[in-house]
Amino acid sequence: MLRSSAVALASSVMVGCQYGAGRRLGEPGFAGDIDAHCHIWTPDLRRYPLGSWMEGKKMSPPSFSAEELLAVVRPNGVDRVVLIQHAPYHGYDNSYILDMVDEHDGVFSAVAMIDERKPNVGARLRRLRAHGARGIRIGPTVHADRTKNPDPPNWLKSAGMKDLWKAAGEHGVHMCPLVAATFLPTLDPMLEMYPETTCIIDHFGRVDVDPKLGKMWMQKLARHPNVYVKMSAFKNYGDRRAPYQDLIPLVQFTVDAFGPERLMWGSDNPYQLMNGNNYPDCVALIREQVDSLSKSERIQIMRGTAEQLFF
Repeated sequence: MLRSSAVALASSVMVGCQYGAGRRLGEPGFAGDIDAHCHIWTPDLRRYPLGSWMEGKKMSPPSFSAEELLAVVRPNGVDRVVLIQHAPYHGYDNSYILDMVDEHDGVFSAVAMIDERKPNVGARLRRLRAHGARGIRIGPTVHADRTKNPDPPNWLKSAGMKDLWKAAGEHGVHMCPLVAATFLPTLDPMLEMYPETTCIIDHFGRVDVDPKLGKMWMQKLARHPNVYVKMSAFKNYGDRRAPYQDLIPLVQFTVDAFGPERLMWGSDNPYQLMNGNNYPDCVALIREQVDSLSKSERIQIMRGTAEQLFF
């Protein structure tokens, strides 16, 4: 169940002030942190209809709009957010997140989705870029329209996917793979082939699926200077509950492999707010709990890297 903004405010506003990241009322610009991974959707289904596969199904929660998201993050010293297209509800229709980028000047950036199986992928990518998309989310098993990929091991070998990686590098759009540890090796040839294309791996590379394989391949992929990692979705790791201090070794491993300058923090809201998890503790882990990080390194992870890539 989602925590209300009032609870979030009461439990975390002091943390934001102590860290020095909170934006004070009336202060110009953006002084706060950046959440590099959130999903949103709206109950306005007339303007933003659901995909056909959602017929007879309900959104859960029924609403997590841009305004509801901001009510959660702002009291916690976060004032900018990277919106990730929520394919289970809207597939390749990126309208809602791109409209929110346009309506909230400077507050949001977007990671959209595009169907690389259709022609003219480069031209379509340019249009998305012009409307505020700075990244493209991809995955090996299911397309955004919920159709299954018939050959997941070779998901990156199609002509359309190669065109997409090439065009992304040309137009400064980041490839953002959501992959489990077992698919990390498939990224290596693409990173060799398209060194000008930035790749941002979601959720620690899902090393939890196969920790030994995952950590080995994360270390291998770190040799590519165009690879970045989101330290996000804490509710998926360890004992899957706050205050997430059992994740400090995973955080430290990722810092050692990539360095703070190639890392960014993200929550995975609204899912970070469910099943007994919460946002304030998710924010506080990097800000306060990892003693090996200097203040400048914490700031780099909490906002510097995401600002460079998305804003």
